[in-house]
Order: sequence, then structure tokens, then C-alpha cells
Amino acid sequence: MEGLSDQAIDDAQLAEEKEEDDPTFRPAAASSLNSSEITLEIIARGHKPTGFPDNDRELLQRLFDEEFKADLENARARRNEIRRRAIQQANLKRRRQLMEKTLQEEQEELVKNHQVAMMIDLIKDNLTADTVKIDVNSVSARSLAKAMWANNTITALDLSTNQINDHAGSYLARILKRNNTLKKLDLDNNHLGPKTCSAFGESLRINTSLRTLNLDSNPLTGNTNEYDYSGIEQFADALTVNTTLTSINLWRTGIHSKGGVALAKALNKNSTILFFDVGHNSIDLCDMKDIANSLDNNLLGHQDRERKRRDIASAEGAAEQKRLDAENARKKQQELQEWLANRRDQRAETRRSEEEQRIEAERKEAEENARLIALKLEQEAKAKEEAELKKA
Repeated sequence: MEGLSDQAIDDAQLAEEKEEDDPTFRPAAASSLNSSEITLEIIARGHKPTGFPDNDRELLQRLFDEEFKADLENARARRNEIRRRAIQQANLKRRRQLMEKTLQEEQEELVKNHQVAMMIDLIKDNLTADTVKIDVNSVSARSLAKAMWANNTITALDLSTNQINDHAGSYLARILKRNNTLKKLDLDNNHLGPKTCSAFGESLRINTSLRTLNLDSNPLTGNTNEYDYSGIEQFADALTVNTTLTSINLWRTGIHSKGGVALAKALNKNSTILFFDVGHNSIDLCDMKDIANSLDNNLLGHQDRERKRRDIASAEGAAEQKRLDAENARKKQQELQEWLANRRDQRAETRRSEEEQRIEAERKEAEENARLIALKLEQEAKAKEEAELKKA
């Protein structure tokens, strides 16, 4: 099934179908008017009559011709606008019909294949493992692509050897426009062609997650003798700005010499691709050498970046360890100070408690002594009183 844009009415083509002007619509003839009428018409148009009948007639005719030309252009513009709107409405209707047909086709396919339908539902709900291999056809592949738009769990998707056609492949390539979780995509041994390449060309310019792409054994320039290099050229152009892909497999994909030129130029501007298999593609030897040199340079750059990254990580690790050691020493010092302060507080509390106990003991002792003295005095007074009573 072809894409919506291919089935839509071609605006430019219909615009060329020019409608003939109305043959009865002609400029007014100044020769049909008398001198007075000509004078009034000239004045009404903001011009001054010359006073010479022949000159005034020529002047008015020029004005009539200019008005006719303007009116004719306006009429044509109105017809063009009506035709443009009709074309637009026809295109919208055709696209809507195609979208409905496409959606119905996808739904019917999922009804026939319950396992694929169940897997697509799991993908929509982010309930799959991070690595998924699924058998789909060209119709269910479109449904899968839509499900992948919002998926944030799958990092590796394998759709190899499914006989997926070029149209469905363009859907799969556009996954990368919305999905920034997928890191590895295997599409080898399918029927992907120029449309898929073009779609990858669009997606890889903005995607920042994909690391590995396998398009091995796909007719990327078409299945006919008239090769279409537009897709591989767009794909190559995207590699000049993509900074996340590190591995691409284009083995036996019908790139040929023209495609090899585009890829060689692209690799010369790319600094991140480390693996790039373009074998069995009839690419010119000079372009193969350029690709190999670019990969060598990228590998050296990668090694240099990794070395710097490790050095930075080591330096950051040492700095972090130093910071942790200083933090631990500070914490220990703080804990020691807190322990000493607690010990001082405990000793002060102990002394205060002992002093309070001593004071309380002395108070009780004084109270007891006072009680005993009072008791003794009371006994002495009582004894004295008894002795006096005996004497009496």
C-alpha cells in the first residue's frame, strides 16, 4: 500500500489545467461613445481630457484596456482560488479515506494475529522486557511502529527477516523521531528501500538514543535496474549531523558507486561511527578507502575521548575521595567535639546532682537534729513538771 502523499491529488498538476477565459468578457470600446461621454468617462477616472477627440478616444481606450486587464486578472485569481480550495478539499478527502483504510487494514490484521496484537498492547503499556524480537508483516509493522512512539522500556528491537516492505519500513524508521529510548534496531533481511532510507534520513537528524542500526540485505536503492539514490543520499546526509550512532550495517544493500560517494563524503564529516559495513555493494575502491580512513580516524578519536574520559573520571574520583576523606575527618572531629561537650555536660550534671543531694542530706540532718532537740526539751520540761508535782 502506497503512502498517503503518493495517493493525494497533485496540486501542481491540477493547477496546470487552466480554465479558458470567458470569450464574452472583453474590454469596453471607447469608439462606441460620443465625445461628451468620452470626456465624462476620462474625468471619472481621474484624468484630464486633451480636448482633441481622437486623442481622448485613445486615452479612454487605454484606460478601458487597463481596467479590463485588472478585472481579468482578478477573475482568474478568483477562479484559481476556487480551484485551489477544491483541490485542497479533494486531497483532504483522499487522505482521510486512505487513513481510514490504513487503520482498518491494521485493525483487521491484529484481529487475525492475536499474539502480535497482545505484544503490541504490552509495548504500548511498557510491560515488555528491554530486548524484544517479534515476527510481524508489513501491515502489523505499522501498528508496532505507532506503539513504539511512546514506549520507554525497549532498548533493543529485532524485526529481521519479516519481509517488511518499503512503505512499512518508513513507519519503522520514523519511530526514532519520537522514541529516545531505543538503542539498537535490527531490520536486516527485509524489503526496505528508498522510502525507508529517506525516513531514516529525517529521523537520525534529531534522534539521540540509537547506537546500532542493522539494515543488512535490504534493497535500499530499489529492486529495479533504475536505481533510486534519493533515500541513501538523505540517509548519508543525516550521518553528517548525527552524533550517537556508533555501528551501522549496510552489507549487500544495493548502494552501488553513487551511493558509496555519498556515504564516503558523509563519513568524512562524522566523528562517532566506529563500525560501518558496506561490503558487497559495488562501491568504488577509492570510496571504500575513504570510508576506512574515516573509521580509523573515528576510532583514534574515540580512544582519545575514552582516555580523556577515564582521566577525568579518575581525577574526579580522586577529588571525590579527597572530599569524602575531608568530610569524614570533619565528621569525626565534630563527633569528638560533641562527645567532649556531652562528657562535660554529664560531669556538670553529676556534680550538680551530687551537690543537690548533699544539700538535701544536710537539710534533712538539720531538721532531724532540730526535731531531736525539740523532743529532748519537751521531755525535760515534762520531767521537770512531774518532779514539781511530786514535791507538791
